[in-house]
Amino acid sequence: MIGYMDESGAPGIAKTTNDFLVVSLVIFENHDTAEKCSVSIDRLRSRLKLPESYEFHFSRNSNRVRNAFIELITNFDFHTITVALLKNDFKRTASYARMAEYIVREIVQRCPEISITIDSNPILQKELNREFKDCGSRISVRALRSRSSNLIQLADYIVALSTRRLKGREKAVKQYRHFIKKQLHFGEFRE
Repeated sequence: MIGYMDESGAPGIAKTTNDFLVVSLVIFENHDTAEKCSVSIDRLRSRLKLPESYEFHFSRNSNRVRNAFIELITNFDFHTITVALLKNDFKRTASYARMAEYIVREIVQRCPEISITIDSNPILQKELNREFKDCGSRISVRALRSRSSNLIQLADYIVALSTRRLKGREKAVKQYRHFIKKQLHFGEFRE
């Protein structure tokens, strides 16, 4: 199994009453399936007449690009694990260490043999690797910039839609429906 991970939000105390720290992992059964998805994302860039270096990043993309990307990826065979921390206490700090604890538990339970690549976040990467080691798992996490990985860009879309769904944004709730069947786990925790 191969996984691609991204996060949304920031550690720390809540800034609003609906403030989340979210991590999503996109899981492919094998390299062939992952590669087919990545090649299709490259073709989408070409079809949309976007530069080869164009990054599919949910928060920066137009609605036209978002809709085309979502339509494309719904056709691929992958699963997701998402963990969200609701930072509902304006005094307690939500941390990457706490997030790593929750997400690692789900990964080890559902995908004990997986290779994970995360969008470049050295703190979260360190916490994930420490948590995997502490629980006796041989899984390790490597980092890669999202600009150079179509599949981390896919993870960006999943985590962005998950976050917006949690916040009750109507359009995201509708868009996320495409991914309900791909969901292995969607956990919400309160800090």
